[in-house]
Amino acid sequence: MKTLISKHWHLMLIGFVALIMGGFVLFYFQGSVSSFPAAQPKQAQEEPDKTQYEIVTVGVKGDGFYPKNIEVKAGVPTKIHFKKMTSFTCIDEVQSLKIGMDVYLDHENNYYTVKDLKPGIYEYNCGMYMYYGTITVK
Repeated sequence: MKTLISKHWHLMLIGFVALIMGGFVLFYFQGSVSSFPAAQPKQAQEEPDKTQYEIVTVGVKGDGFYPKNIEVKAGVPTKIHFKKMTSFTCIDEVQSLKIGMDVYLDHENNYYTVKDLKPGIYEYNCGMYMYYGTITVK
């Protein structure tokens, strides 16, 4: 038995590494949001009434915001729906100094109300200033 292990140790090592990497790939790319409750209190609003607000959805993924630029109409109350598309992202907060936005992202659905913005372009970013997006008001 000892000679079998000593002769084929490299094949066993390759198999073990392949098993570990396969498990990592399945875990990392599963694409679903964790079902565990949030550690912080929920700050996101419930789904808004679609008759009172225009709703714009921004997907939050591991590599930023999609779409990176959203357009809203001036004078129309708008709710921006930041939807976490994966739990494997460092983006847990969205902020903009110009419009006073500071939203903690909790699981999938997070809404921020934009009111009375003048026409122009407003930037927002993640809490670590790594990923950016813009709101164009026309």
